[in-house]
Amino acid sequence: MMPELFRIGPIPVHTYGLMWMVGIWLAVWRALRVARRYGVDPDDVFDLAFWAILVGVIGGRLGYVLIFWRSYAEDPLAILRVWEGGMSYFGGFGLAILAAWWFVRRRRLDAWRIADLAAPSIALGYAIARIGCFGAGCCYGAPTDLPWGVLFPGHSHPVHPTQLYSTVMNLAIFVILTRLEKRGWARGQLFASFLILHGAYRFINEFFRAGATSLTVLGVGVFTYGHLVALLVMGVGWYLFRLRGRRQYQQQKETCRSLHLDDECRNWR
Repeated sequence: MMPELFRIGPIPVHTYGLMWMVGIWLAVWRALRVARRYGVDPDDVFDLAFWAILVGVIGGRLGYVLIFWRSYAEDPLAILRVWEGGMSYFGGFGLAILAAWWFVRRRRLDAWRIADLAAPSIALGYAIARIGCFGAGCCYGAPTDLPWGVLFPGHSHPVHPTQLYSTVMNLAIFVILTRLEKRGWARGQLFASFLILHGAYRFINEFFRAGATSLTVLGVGVFTYGHLVALLVMGVGWYLFRLRGRRQYQQQKETCRSLHLDDECRNWR
């Protein structure tokens, strides 16, 4: 593991913090590149990214601290040392969504276009950031005898490199979403697809993870609380996908009838 990548004089550059910065930069860069394709001003994208990232980092850190409060009770200042690792993804993602919603309403932007624009970028940034988790030695998996198991410091047995599983699966999600965005779906359906795919990734990866989210539901079985959250995310994604598709169908049908295109309207019955 390489928690500290290198030093600039007396200042250490931590792998965790650096890879999160690289992931965020790539996510924003990609969103800025395709913003006009979605009919969104790049300046709005940049401002939105600033607030969503700021609030997301705070939410992710607070979520992790609440889960592992006993580790921070004796040294509260450790809460501020985010470069040492420790983020709750769902906590950060949830607050980032709320910050983005607030910003979109304030600027009177099209929320569904913004969500579709952001979806591939989120997958890309998350994939790169998880490399930082691997370098820091956090978010590791359960013990394994597979040949690619990794022996982390402080462990007596190799474990699943679930951080790298996350990177590979989310890079795949990014590629899939970049292909799907060319299909001309209803606004919001690309973001809904991201929720479905991301929930599926987390559901699969949860079988190999260790830590707070890997506590089994009510202490029995193989399904964890992380599985429940993943299923919830997938369910919300599927609901939004169907909802946005029906909404577009109704709008096209009403437009057809308002233009008195009787022959074309028959195709919408």
